[in-house]
Amino acid sequence: MQLGRTDQRIAGNIAGLVAAGKTGLEIAAEYAETVGGAGEIFTLAVTAFAQGLAVEFTLAAGLGSPPGRKGLSGALAWTEPRVIEPQVRHWLESREEGLRLLGLVALSHHRSDPGAMLAGFLADPAPEVRSRAARLAFELGRVDLAGHLSDLADGDVWPLLGLARFGKGAGPLYDHAAMAEAPLAALALDAALIAAPDQARERLGAMLRLPATRALAMSRAGVTGDLSVTGWLWQQLDQEADVESAQYALFDLYPLDPDLCSDLAQQPLSVEAWLKAHANDPPHLSLRRKRLDVLRAGFRDRAAPLPDWRRARAYPAWS
Repeated sequence: MQLGRTDQRIAGNIAGLVAAGKTGLEIAAEYAETVGGAGEIFTLAVTAFAQGLAVEFTLAAGLGSPPGRKGLSGALAWTEPRVIEPQVRHWLESREEGLRLLGLVALSHHRSDPGAMLAGFLADPAPEVRSRAARLAFELGRVDLAGHLSDLADGDVWPLLGLARFGKGAGPLYDHAAMAEAPLAALALDAALIAAPDQARERLGAMLRLPATRALAMSRAGVTGDLSVTGWLWQQLDQEADVESAQYALFDLYPLDPDLCSDLAQQPLSVEAWLKAHANDPPHLSLRRKRLDVLRAGFRDRAAPLPDWRRARAYPAWS
């Protein structure tokens, strides 16, 4: 609900800038130049895309820094595909690495399939472009590109995610997640547990024994839906270092509204009694839950595009 209302406020502010024409664009550009954060670049880019003006200036302002690129990415996700389609087509054919990458980002956000072009991007000379192309293949369910992903499966998590989704094995994903501070380790572990739950106990057990990966492993103990770990997780709530991770896992197993947990502090109950008391409560619709549901659906239907789990438009705030 709150995310929906925030989106409404953002939409209202941007509509005002767009309606102001050149003046609105100048205001957005001034903030982008003086502040330069992701939010300012986002506002400038959305305003420029909506007006069809100053697109090249917007790119120059955003491509030069990580916050700027994040802002541009958000703007592409926000803007309707029909508005940016001509620009995206131009970017995909560009000789500039940053523009090709931006084109793939737009396709990724809107789950648009470039067809045969995607295989070419998987062989792009720029590593970042290849990685984003692998991510797009994973998101679109391009099973036909599994062979290309195998050639890229050397440390980059996105080819590994695609191969696991396309039935080529989840072992490398588990290995990636087990490396301390690995990029996107949490996503890798979620996907590995969904793809190969039969390996869960052995793999999570090994990670739990290492201080560097214990918190991540414990937080994912509920992904497979194995209720036999409930009692063990409950015991970890007594350990200060493990409380947050154990709670995370319990909410994967029992998706209840966190506010319901307040009664435990007032009147301690057994696990069985507490679960029985809340057996008929509606599930808590967290973004975490939506993300897991999307991953599970994707691994069931390998050739279907993954829905964007961040687009939770069922809430009243979007009506």
